[in-house]
Amino acid sequence: MSTQWTSRWWVAGLSGSIRRARFVFLLCTIAVGWTQAVAQTHIELPFTVANERGDSVRLVVGVDERATERIDTALGEWEVPPFPPPASSFYAVLLVYDSVDAEWKHTYRDFRPLPPDSTFMVEYRLRAQRGEGRQLIFRWGVPLPAGIDSAVLTDRLALWLRFDSSGQAVVENEFVSDFDLRLRVWYRRGPVGVRNEVPQLAVADRVCLYTLDGRLCWEGERIPEHLRLAPGLYVLLQRFRQQWVRRLWWQP
Repeated sequence: MSTQWTSRWWVAGLSGSIRRARFVFLLCTIAVGWTQAVAQTHIELPFTVANERGDSVRLVVGVDERATERIDTALGEWEVPPFPPPASSFYAVLLVYDSVDAEWKHTYRDFRPLPPDSTFMVEYRLRAQRGEGRQLIFRWGVPLPAGIDSAVLTDRLALWLRFDSSGQAVVENEFVSDFDLRLRVWYRRGPVGVRNEVPQLAVADRVCLYTLDGRLCWEGERIPEHLRLAPGLYVLLQRFRQQWVRRLWWQP
């Protein structure tokens, strides 16, 4: 009797230990999965394309370490039929180049792979037609999401619209109804950021501004809020802990 009771006690104790081990393993698995999910880098910029008649489409661009050069359904991307509606209909869509199928695909969300650089620019392609309206109206949230320094909408010719603190920009051209645009978004990871729409360094070090032909036009520890420079595009060099970061700077 004593031996049988001892065996039952030992088996029961062993079963309890196994259950506790399984429970601890389950908690560890959940914790590891949660940590990995939190550690994943995901930055997105949602915005709306509309006309003055009330037609609108919500688009989202961004970067994600899980993204590929294809349509990523796991990130909420899906392919839209490629044919545009009649010219009298409002239409807005993002174009993603599928490197595997070697063709442009239409979608409402476009996430690109995350490069290793601390600061980088990604260009997205956007097509829109204003339909029966006379205007294309772009709206975005203010301030821009964390991790985004600036965003500019351009046709690579004359149009240059910055996503600024107004939260809205209007394109009006009665001679053009179908627009093929580029949205350029500057991202950052690390100490370089923007405050009051002026790039700053986490620790004041050195900042240089050059013209596109290489002429130094400003140098100091921190860019002032009211910088007296001719409007245009410049090359910005920032030094942080003896490491230089280069990117483009737009002076309005």
